[in-house]
Amino acid sequence: MEAIFAPRSVAVYGASRDERKLGHVLLRNVTTGGFGGRVVAVNPGAGEVLGLPAVPTLDEPVDLALVSVPAAAARAAVADAARAGCRAAIVLASGFGETGEAGQAVEQRLAALAGEAGMRLVGPNCMGVVSRHGDGWLNGSYFWRLPERPGGVSLVSQSGAFGGMFFAEARRRGLGVARFLSVGNCADVTESDALEWLAGDSATAVVGLFVEAFKDGRRFVAAAERCEKPVVVLKAGKGRAGARAAVSHTGSLAGRHGAARAAFARAGVVEADTADDFFDALQALAALPRAGRCVAVLTVSGGPAVLAADAAERLGLRLPPPGPATVRLVRELAPPFAAAGNPIDLTPQCPPEGFPPAIAAVFDDPAFDGVLVVNCGLDVPEFGRGVAAAARRTGKPVAAFVLDVPAVEAELAAAGIPVLGSPERAAAAYAAVATR
Repeated sequence: MEAIFAPRSVAVYGASRDERKLGHVLLRNVTTGGFGGRVVAVNPGAGEVLGLPAVPTLDEPVDLALVSVPAAAARAAVADAARAGCRAAIVLASGFGETGEAGQAVEQRLAALAGEAGMRLVGPNCMGVVSRHGDGWLNGSYFWRLPERPGGVSLVSQSGAFGGMFFAEARRRGLGVARFLSVGNCADVTESDALEWLAGDSATAVVGLFVEAFKDGRRFVAAAERCEKPVVVLKAGKGRAGARAAVSHTGSLAGRHGAARAAFARAGVVEADTADDFFDALQALAALPRAGRCVAVLTVSGGPAVLAADAAERLGLRLPPPGPATVRLVRELAPPFAAAGNPIDLTPQCPPEGFPPAIAAVFDDPAFDGVLVVNCGLDVPEFGRGVAAAARRTGKPVAAFVLDVPAVEAELAAAGIPVLGSPERAAAAYAAVATR
């Protein structure tokens, strides 16, 4: 697995001078992403590709072989990499187990060929690997836009296209990325192999997995139980139509989701129901400390705050009342019609100078492990500064939903507080970091 995520040398099979071909794209991505190791272009008839001499076959081993050739030629490429002593190979071509019994037989022969040589095999039918490599990136994939900044979030996906969603969301949300691996049909390397390696990876702080079906559910649960890092799973193929699509997409049998859900709960895995939930959870877990389940809903916007409170309770969070000292201070600083229960509604009529001390009192209250912040339309900088300062001082986790308040949002963003797209999503993001 080290050769997959952190190779020192890479060979690209199918490297082409034709810019329209995926082998050209792959070699260009490897050579321009900041990878500092040796790169070998393999193509019997190319001569030279992107300034590299192309060789017909490998004459010495490399750590990782990237195979970007048609399915019919994949066996010869894998055999050549195995003969040369490569430690791992990623087959990016499609047309294998996802096509039916004949394709499954070819896929099994590829895996057997690699196994006999002691070479790990990723794929086939995948998008490759993207991994931090020194000050740059190994971009051993077809994705042309690299993550904008490094960080601690890693993703393992059975779907290549979901990787595109991941990178787009990482750019939009400012998520720092460590590793990405598209495992495709999992002929050899599975999501469990990747999770076991990422559990010990110093660059990875949070692991996300997009899975259509587990190759070995018991092994995955055991790996998740041993992993001391947060693990978030988005399981596709939960319904009958989705299960049928999973078979045609990766050749996987999706199975019954009820059993998977119970296993996730036992292993301490955060399960996301939707793509938004998945990325929200990754964002929250990358930004916030783990904390208890007692939360304050702090707001100036009554109705949306009620939605946040409802969602929090549905998700198993607790909303205890504030302590007497907090109630007393809120009564002193906010208007008489402010709500000092939970939600704590300071109201838009609270004087701007009253926000920081009132907010500090909520954060200091020992009844609360963390805070949900809701603000729709009251763009008073003191509100944002009060939340940011209290969060920094106490270290308590905060998730927020704000709307049409650019000054407040800027203060929250500067403090690293996740701002989510609805009150319910803010509650779900907090629930992801809440310990049981």
